[in-house]
Amino acid sequence: MALATSARQRVRDRLSERGHALGPASTQVFPNLPREGLGMTELAARLRITLQRTGQLVQQLEEAGYVERVPDEKDGRAKRVVYSRKGRRLLADIDEAMDELSEELAAVVGKRRFDQLCGTLKELDRALNGEDAPLRLFGG
Repeated sequence: MALATSARQRVRDRLSERGHALGPASTQVFPNLPREGLGMTELAARLRITLQRTGQLVQQLEEAGYVERVPDEKDGRAKRVVYSRKGRRLLADIDEAMDELSEELAAVVGKRRFDQLCGTLKELDRALNGEDAPLRLFGG
């Protein structure tokens, strides 16, 4: 869908302007990693990929400084993926970029219609992908 592609590109451009160089690993992991972090196994399940591939993606994001692996407080043998300081800054920048884009789009169709559209899209997303679908960054 051209609209989705255009919206993603606008957000990506805004993040780039704020100093973030994001690659494919970030577009897979960030929408699926809650602010409080997740265990590696939970993240792999959310991503719907193998634990090994999840580890590779997390490694790329660690090298870029966006996430860290820390011991899981509930299971000393396991690791938990959490946002680093730079990662938390990215989340704030994503929120700002999404707010800017939402305002832009609402200006085109009106705030009430835009809010209705976001609500409808959330319902459709849940119907198609279920409640355990990846977290969303848009239409918050």
